[in-house]
Amino acid sequence: MKIPGVRRLSAIFLGVLAWAVLTVPCATFVLVLFALFPTSSPGQTLGGPCPTSNSTNQTIATVSPDLICVVPQVYGAGGLVGVNNNGPLGSTNQASAAFRHSVHFQASSLASFAPLTAEIGTQLSQLPITSPASGFIFSFNPSLGVVAETTRNFGPILTERAQTIGKHKLYVGFSYQYFDFDNVDGVDLRNFGAVFQHEFATCPNPNPTNVTCYNNGTTTVPVITKDFISTQNRIDLKVHQFTAVGTFGVTNRLDLSVAIPILDVRMDMTSNATIQNIESTDPTIIPACCVHQLNPSSLQPGETLAPAVTASSNGFTYFNQALFTRASSAAGVGDLVVRGKFQAARGERVSLAVGVDVHFPTGDELNLLGAGTWGTRPFVAFSYAGRVAPHATFGYQINGNSLLAGDIAANAKAHLPNIITYTVGADAGITRHLSASVEFLGQALHNEKKVFQAPPVTDFVGASHPDISTTTATVNQASIAVGGKVNPFGRLLITADVLFRVNAAGLHSKPVPLVGISYTF
Repeated sequence: MKIPGVRRLSAIFLGVLAWAVLTVPCATFVLVLFALFPTSSPGQTLGGPCPTSNSTNQTIATVSPDLICVVPQVYGAGGLVGVNNNGPLGSTNQASAAFRHSVHFQASSLASFAPLTAEIGTQLSQLPITSPASGFIFSFNPSLGVVAETTRNFGPILTERAQTIGKHKLYVGFSYQYFDFDNVDGVDLRNFGAVFQHEFATCPNPNPTNVTCYNNGTTTVPVITKDFISTQNRIDLKVHQFTAVGTFGVTNRLDLSVAIPILDVRMDMTSNATIQNIESTDPTIIPACCVHQLNPSSLQPGETLAPAVTASSNGFTYFNQALFTRASSAAGVGDLVVRGKFQAARGERVSLAVGVDVHFPTGDELNLLGAGTWGTRPFVAFSYAGRVAPHATFGYQINGNSLLAGDIAANAKAHLPNIITYTVGADAGITRHLSASVEFLGQALHNEKKVFQAPPVTDFVGASHPDISTTTATVNQASIAVGGKVNPFGRLLITADVLFRVNAAGLHSKPVPLVGISYTF
């Protein structure tokens, strides 16, 4: 069926594609120039969007609105430092302090939370999107001497097949997916513990106030540096992803495609933090209880201070527990993906195609909308044409450097993990107007940050507190998608699909529903 204006639609599509290929790199070049010539003023904070690692050397007046800072700044703009550095703890840096030092546990908190943020951000930038593969394909029929539709099923939903759409054919589609993330590497995001140790401090020399010290095996340090903060945390992370895709058949064997994701990302975090003081249990320790305590005046609206407690060592009353909360959201365009696919071998039923995806860094990585770097994924696709049509792909995505993979508190970029991708699936034509699809999606992220449950930490009265730690490893993720497509009339397709994660590696979502609509001109 010929649709009036199809050539105009094709021209518009090619124009958008040309804009993506030519304009986006130019804009990126301009951004690079700005990066090379920074415009920081003397009063501007240094160290990136949430520089809590440097909060004792500068004034960080406000919490960053960026999503990437929700976790590192859950305790405030300065992190786990004294109120004099815009943190929630009482100051111990005044001249009258028995042991004068900058109160801060933020190095330990960042050691746990920064890699967690990096893993979340990295894997949010690699969410699966709907395939630009057309549900209808066309090829030249030599016996009839015409181009004819050869569709026996409506093709994959999230993966790819080797067949091309056909010369000068145009496919456009739109889909919606909902992600509700519940754990990362098997650690429950809705309920996980983390323990933060005090930073290193040496015993005063001279020691006029007789601060109690001990040898930690390396040097002599104050006993009160054994104090730590135990936390119980919850992260709620939800993503609404809308994706527009288009494919144009340049020739019978060459397709050009574009995918434009639009994301709405929402992240909330609460942290119930308790200071565990060794001096509250031992009256012989100097300085006496309690050096580390919460400052009631530093809490923000919505944060809750627990009732004051009394130390058994000296009867001192102080605040040692509070519930902190931070939330933010962002919406915008994600990373644009441009694809070229060439059908290298074509038999009566078997086809082999090679292609390449180019990921443009159009999404704002500070708000978890994109990767913050370029990515290139060459791939190969195999498929068999029939009423039941198996297909498979294999690819390797090469990425650049991004803040998501580095240290967000220190504004240091690192290499975003390269990714091996592989898929296997089959599509089956149930009736003339209905097809079903089953797909397996796998990916391996090399040198990715990974969170794991560490041994619990025992406090000074024998209670244990859960903890997490981080490492770097290859993260192998596996998912299965089950769905179908309905053809109510013409070349209109309505798609429905559910994606299930089958292992706990990396960032894990509850079942992901997808609905979409597409048309082939």
